[in-house]
Amino acid sequence: MDALTAGLSLIIGQFCIALVMVGAHFATRPERSTRYWALAAILVLAGVLMVVASRRFPILQPIGSSSLVFGAVLQLSGLQAFYKVRPGKLEWVIGSAACLLFFLLVAADAQIYRHLIVFATANLALFAMSFRVLLAGIRPRWTFASVLTVGAVVLLMSNNITRIVLAIARDPDLIVTRSPMGIATLYLVPLGGVFVYATGLLLLYFERLVDDKHKLATHDDLTGLLNRRAIVIAGEREVAVAIRHRQQLTVAFVDIDYLKRVNDSFGHKAGDLVVADIAKLLSEACRSLDLVGRYGGDEFCMVFPCADSDSAALMGERLLTAVRQNSFRDQRPLTLSIGFASLPPDGDQSWASLIHRADLALYEAKAQGRDQFCIAPQVQNISV
Repeated sequence: MDALTAGLSLIIGQFCIALVMVGAHFATRPERSTRYWALAAILVLAGVLMVVASRRFPILQPIGSSSLVFGAVLQLSGLQAFYKVRPGKLEWVIGSAACLLFFLLVAADAQIYRHLIVFATANLALFAMSFRVLLAGIRPRWTFASVLTVGAVVLLMSNNITRIVLAIARDPDLIVTRSPMGIATLYLVPLGGVFVYATGLLLLYFERLVDDKHKLATHDDLTGLLNRRAIVIAGEREVAVAIRHRQQLTVAFVDIDYLKRVNDSFGHKAGDLVVADIAKLLSEACRSLDLVGRYGGDEFCMVFPCADSDSAALMGERLLTAVRQNSFRDQRPLTLSIGFASLPPDGDQSWASLIHRADLALYEAKAQGRDQFCIAPQVQNISV
């Protein structure tokens, strides 16, 4: 393969990448990350075109190199937006300094090796910064997309290190158009690296879309807790595990006392904020193995694996105290009513029976004046 064929392959490949990135942006217009990546793909495509054409029009060399460097800057900005990392100024300083040096080298009629050193050094610094953002963003969860993206960045960093070493050594293979080493270093490896990098970025984005969709299907939007369907499915699973292993299990229904007064006095938005605050307190008061879900309105359902009625009493006091000690939105402290029910040793051990008994215990707590908990008796054959 000669340099012209390799250059055309690089142009065609980058054109396809640019089309995909622009299409992804228009499919998700509110996303800043895809906007940066689309702009980066366009800049890289323009840079590749100008660098390839610079063999006949040398004035395009510094412009094309600058476009490629700023494409790497925008790729880094897209990663920062994707992982919600505060953007910095260093990448723009690196890009601007490289751009200035390109034009100064042309004005001084410097050898191409110096131009290659500046270009590779700037890209190496930018890809190293992208590598750092990637590692910080994907921990501790490594997926196929994250491995692919990190691998692509490592490949591009290695390619730029190779360019620097060959340029410092003034290896003629780096600029001889028919040299396999030069063609691979200048065209083929960058083409493969950029293609895999762009693919990895898109896969990272679509992985997040799938995760968000799954979370919306199983979690309550206001509180971030499990929604009613999810807590029921999880609760039924925990009951089955407890029965199979002959373990204790307790469930609780929790209701916020007099939330209607907050809604009537301060509006439903204030009531939603109270519900979100209570949800946070309930989650913080639980163990890591406990399950907390929003059952509906101002009512929560909690599942405590390996917990009996004695443990329920301790948990009830902890939950009541946690809420009493907090002042919500500068108003007087709110209170809770809680109903507990533990899995009976025999009789009806179904999830439906268990939550029905917890619901009856909750109504008993309300009937006794609220701001307290009640534990359902261990009776058999409760009708649902």
